[in-house]
Amino acid sequence: MSDASREAGCGFCGKAIVQRSGGGRPRDYCDESHRRHAQRKRDRELRVAVPRLSHRFVAAELDLHAGELVAACFSDVPLSVLLELVAKIADDAECAAAAAVFDERCAGRTWEQIGVADNSTGGKAKARWGGARLAQRLTVREPAPWAGPWYGTLPGGSATVTHPDRRARQAAAGLGRALRTLREQANSGLDDVASEAGMPVFAVHWVLEGQVVVPWTAIYTLAHLLGGQRPGDLRLLWENATNFVPRLPDPPRVASRLAAGLRGARLAAGYPPAAAVYPPALTEAQAEAVFEGRLVPEWSVLCEVLLWLGADPEPFKELWAANRAPRGPGQSR
Repeated sequence: MSDASREAGCGFCGKAIVQRSGGGRPRDYCDESHRRHAQRKRDRELRVAVPRLSHRFVAAELDLHAGELVAACFSDVPLSVLLELVAKIADDAECAAAAAVFDERCAGRTWEQIGVADNSTGGKAKARWGGARLAQRLTVREPAPWAGPWYGTLPGGSATVTHPDRRARQAAAGLGRALRTLREQANSGLDDVASEAGMPVFAVHWVLEGQVVVPWTAIYTLAHLLGGQRPGDLRLLWENATNFVPRLPDPPRVASRLAAGLRGARLAAGYPPAAAVYPPALTEAQAEAVFEGRLVPEWSVLCEVLLWLGADPEPFKELWAANRAPRGPGQSR
């Protein structure tokens, strides 16, 4: 007489599978093709559920924690502090590996290929990094809502760039300097700013160093938290750093937009006093009026101011020209 039967649903289609008692592992799927379809479905769901947290970002945080550990080892700190830093580094290393595996899976690598890299088998690699375990490792490190498309070149990136990219990197460096100027003026702690912005410390550090440029909402938040009274002063720097091409503002706002860009360039230069900036063609009071948008000088004079600040005049040219353009009836200069 045959063995007793029992039914179970296929993990892909849900169709009942007749299982026979006895030895062997129970079947979870109708056939091997349904097993592969189910795996691909889980991978797609994982890509949606798990935030895109690059292993490079995790490695950068590991580097910061390692620096803290080195400093602690040469300081008189309690053992508990050292052990806490060691635990953070161990967690960073595990998460960096999980993120790297996740990136490879998204790129289409098989578990067998990952197993070779791990000096193991595909089954062991999948057991270590697959499914819910991988999702949990990355979800706990989920970046806050500030995270979006990253612009610019990450540390260690290629130094060979095109001319437009070089201009964008120079603008990113200027944006970082402007934020550092605000931080110095406010004497703000990096940890506190990062916590309030909902950003990892390493990400704030990279932004302030001009190595990456995050979305404008994050830049605005950082400028505000660093004590900037007019975060919009950094907008032109951000636009140049991201190659973002904005629509020209309405005529009444062109002068104020130009002035905001000039104030951003002034912050990027360390915020020197107007007395140190104005060229012979302007008085100190006139120079202050230029920064406040009450006066738009000749292009040659504006270029002198920008070059003294170490800024590229080219991004300001269109705004200056728009300000000098003839106005329609009823519009004042």
